[in-house]
Amino acid sequence: MMQKEIIYFGDPMCSWCYGFTGVIQEIRARYCDRAGVRLVMGGLRPDGTHVVDVRYRDFLRGHWQEIGHRTGQPFDLSILDKTGWIYDTEKACRAVVAVRKLRPEAEWAYFAAAQRGFYLANHDPNDPRSFARIAETFGIDQALFLATYADAETIGTTRADFDFARSVGVNSFPTVLLRDGEGLAVLTIGYRPLQALLAPLDAWCS
Repeated sequence: MMQKEIIYFGDPMCSWCYGFTGVIQEIRARYCDRAGVRLVMGGLRPDGTHVVDVRYRDFLRGHWQEIGHRTGQPFDLSILDKTGWIYDTEKACRAVVAVRKLRPEAEWAYFAAAQRGFYLANHDPNDPRSFARIAETFGIDQALFLATYADAETIGTTRADFDFARSVGVNSFPTVLLRDGEGLAVLTIGYRPLQALLAPLDAWCS
C-alpha cells in the first residue's frame, strides 16, 4: 500500500509561508508517524526580474504588516528601507535544496532559519554567503555549502521542484497537498490556521 504523504509547497521568501511556519511545524509534529511529510520549493518569484522600487516596497510593507497581524509572526521591516534590490526567490530556494543534498535531516529546520534570516535578520537574499552562514549553524562547512549551491545539479534540482509544483497546479504558496493511493487532494491553498486543518487531516489519516 502506498504510504500517505503530506506535501508542503513553500518558498523561504514567501511572506505567507513565513506566517504559516508554526502551522506546518505543528502538522509535521502531529502527523509524521502517520504520513510522510515532504518539502517542495515552490518558486514564488524565481525569475530575477522583480525590482523593489518605491511602489513595490510600499506594497510589501503593508502586506507584511497584515501577515504579522494575522499570524503573530514577527517581522523586521528594515530591509524595505532600501530600494533597487531584486526580489528573486530562486536563490533562497536553491539554498534549501543545497542543504537537502548535504544534510537532509536539517532541510526543514534550515528552511525556517532561512525565513527568519530574511524576515527578521534582513539578510541579503541575493548574497549566497548569507545562506552559507546559516548553513554553518547546522554544521555545514561554508565552502562546501557554496560549492554545492553553485553546482549545476543543485540548480537543476531546484528547477525540478518548481516544475513539479507547476505540474500539479500549484502556483501560490503556501499550499499543502495530500497524496495517497487515490491521488492528490488539496488540504489548503494559502494560509489557514492550524485549527482549520486538523479535522480534515484527522479524517484523511484515519
